[in-house]
Amino acid sequence: MPNFLLIETAASVCSVATANANGIIAVRENEEGQQHATLITVFVDEVMKESGFGFDKINAVVVSAGPGSYTGLRIGVSAAKGICFGAQLPLIAIDSLQALATGFAEEKKYTGIICSLFDARRDEIYFGIWNEKSKTIIRSRSAILNDEFLSVIKSIDTPIVFVGNGAEKVKKFLSNETHEYHSDFKSSSKFLHSTALKKFMEKDFVDVAYFEPNYIKPFYFAEVKKTKII
Repeated sequence: MPNFLLIETAASVCSVATANANGIIAVRENEEGQQHATLITVFVDEVMKESGFGFDKINAVVVSAGPGSYTGLRIGVSAAKGICFGAQLPLIAIDSLQALATGFAEEKKYTGIICSLFDARRDEIYFGIWNEKSKTIIRSRSAILNDEFLSVIKSIDTPIVFVGNGAEKVKKFLSNETHEYHSDFKSSSKFLHSTALKKFMEKDFVDVAYFEPNYIKPFYFAEVKKTKII
């Protein structure tokens, strides 16, 4: 029976859990944002102790692989890779938006089409669309809220549930469309579990040395305006 260490830092939630084939054993989460770097090692230590695990009892580390926050992903993936290198463990990477859709389907027992969304600032979002069995309809990508995005949504001739922190933005854009919106449904390391188990059984691991998160968009540093000194 495999044991997992699960790490989710793609959005505002910093979440770490341990699990085995039967389900989640221990979990720690913080939803306040901007504290991932401070909390992640603390959470790893706490869930490992609560589970009674040493790293020799972990069979794989599982990490949320993006898209999402550049900083959050970098922190989570760096922590996961560090543990894998130190303990000689395989690494499983799971699409962050797919994990959110899987979590919604499992928790709500929903059996329809799910569009997971992260707010990417301005008029942009990260989104992907899955069915209730986590089969990909549209792979995770970035999009601008415009007529092209609207045509994609209209091409799916069935009601859609939008979940994630980008749902409210899309709701305003699709003001005359009949769909469900759950902007308060947040990411969790718990939602990585079922896909992690499947990937582990298939030995679907990533190369620890070369793996990078799926940022989708490049990271931009804010331009600092120079003040003329007189």
